[in-house]
Amino acid sequence: AASRSGGHLSERSDLSSVSVVAVELGCDDANSLKKAAAAAADTIDDAKEEEFDVIKLPESTHTLLFTAPIKSPAFRFSFIIAALSILCLLLALSNNIILRGGGEIPANVGMAVKVAQYASIFIALLMEEEIPTGLYLLRRIPKRYFKSKFPELCYHKFVVSCILRICVGYLFLVNVLFILMRAREVLDIFFDFIALQFLQQLDDIAFNLARMGVFSKS
Repeated sequence: AASRSGGHLSERSDLSSVSVVAVELGCDDANSLKKAAAAAADTIDDAKEEEFDVIKLPESTHTLLFTAPIKSPAFRFSFIIAALSILCLLLALSNNIILRGGGEIPANVGMAVKVAQYASIFIALLMEEEIPTGLYLLRRIPKRYFKSKFPELCYHKFVVSCILRICVGYLFLVNVLFILMRAREVLDIFFDFIALQFLQQLDDIAFNLARMGVFSKS
């Protein structure tokens, strides 16, 4: 870390010294030296980004949705897992909206339930990882970078995979909202949280099982 910071400071000092010399030499030479300094700075930043800021794709079936060919078993498996996860979250949401608690928000719940409700808000934010991961991938991997690193892959499939991941995260949070509003017992909150977390992480669980050869020897 010290060597990197030292190198960064030395590069900044070199560029600043170039600018000072450029001002002293005059307008024409100054412009050319400033352009050269700017080009050198861009080259240094690009080299640092490639060397120290390596982006690693998440190990989940969502990643297989854009890395595997459409007609491959891996893509079909990933598509089924994603569809199953969304279907189960939608079923849970419909149950929470229509059936759970008769559609009414309970009043005058116990203090323990209130404490569990407020604590569960922070727990839900810590447990939810699909939205931050999807937004991070979309922000850190623009189209030009994606094409340069993965020329054989389709960028649109990558975007759809990230959007799908974000949708799963929002379905999880909406379910949590209805659970907290209509909870009557502390254990009901935690049991429902465990079930929702399992549905949200179904892609990671399926990917790890597939990597261990549970579904296929190949």
